[in-house]
Amino acid sequence: MKGKLVIISGPSGAGKDTLLAQFLKQHSNWVQPASTTTRHPRSHHVDGKTMNFISLDQFNMLKKDGAFLESVEVYDGIWYGTLREPVEAALKAGKNVILRVDVRGAMRIKQQLPEAKLVFITTGDWASLEERIRSRGTEDEQAIQRRLDRAKRELEYQDKYDRVVINRFGKIDEAVADLAVAIET
Repeated sequence: MKGKLVIISGPSGAGKDTLLAQFLKQHSNWVQPASTTTRHPRSHHVDGKTMNFISLDQFNMLKKDGAFLESVEVYDGIWYGTLREPVEAALKAGKNVILRVDVRGAMRIKQQLPEAKLVFITTGDWASLEERIRSRGTEDEQAIQRRLDRAKRELEYQDKYDRVVINRFGKIDEAVADLAVAIET
């Protein structure tokens, strides 16, 4: 029996990583293959586990070889992609796969694998989203504005998704439960 494929997306600041980590702790029957990126690792990332960190040359070679289900340039020359082989192997083995992918990448995967269920994660209101982006304290104002502009564009994709989950501040358990319901329905 083939596994299920779920793709979650949403704007920066929606809490996708936190939500996904909690979901995976509670649902051991789901796997999340590592994304591949050309950016530098953050302190909480383990190369090969949560992300594959590679050079732009390596990324371009994989792209040329058709190794990605999707790949997109997200910010200023930083590329992200989902390798085809680990996803297809897990699904074929009957494992349920959940991916965290940018909205453009989600649309590309859905074209190739129409059985994929798309779940959009948002905070439910613009003020909360902006507050989360600003409260990180990791970027200058110009980078924050780029993220906010991108968030506005990404929010326009909500109606293309099968389900929307609202991740309200301080209510992660509620959002995890809502994500589980969204996946099953």
